[in-house]
Amino acid sequence: MIIPVFDIKNNIAVSGKSGKRDTYTRLKSIYGDDVLQIAQNLKDNGAQLLYIADLDKIEDDGSNNEIISQINQIIPVMLDNGIRTLSDIQKNNKICTYNIVATETLPSISEAYHIFENYDKEKLILSVDIKDNQLLNQNNNINFDEIINLINTHKPKYTILLNISQVGTKNSNTPPIINEIIQKTPNTTHIMAGGLTNQSIAQHKKNNIQHFLVGTILHEGTLKHKL
Repeated sequence: MIIPVFDIKNNIAVSGKSGKRDTYTRLKSIYGDDVLQIAQNLKDNGAQLLYIADLDKIEDDGSNNEIISQINQIIPVMLDNGIRTLSDIQKNNKICTYNIVATETLPSISEAYHIFENYDKEKLILSVDIKDNQLLNQNNNINFDEIINLINTHKPKYTILLNISQVGTKNSNTPPIINEIIQKTPNTTHIMAGGLTNQSIAQHKKNNIQHFLVGTILHEGTLKHKL
């Protein structure tokens, strides 16, 4: 499955490279300019899900809850809005269909376990965020082995493997740490993300990975795989 991606800041769809959020600019997409128009056109072209990152909420600078809720009425949203606690997820109940629990913003591994033990796992998606071949966590309170154990203990339905270093770059080399995660977590469905190209998607499919978060080549109109 190809899952379209865009970020929202100040109710506008934006894009950037390598996670450098202060350099993000308005998204130029063949699917439209307005976020609701983009969402509707993506659905009309076959998209089943939409991944959205709320940059304002992630950076503790407000939120885009209202517009994301409207998008979720058009097409189911997988939302990354900087979840840190179970309470954050509960507040998202009327905003999105799936909550993304991202290692970048998790305060501790104990909070991650608390979330997975007390919320419907069918509605949770773990995002393992990688930068420069290392696990990304704001406070460096979580290590690689703890994330592997979390995945193997709670077996989330989906686990995103997000190479932040390659977002927006169309550089799709898979770093060793992501290959290691794939090998060590056989009981979750992996979703590849970060710098994907038509060629890398085809190669991943040959390796039995079938789900992808795609932004750049989708919005510029060069994606050759069906939504």
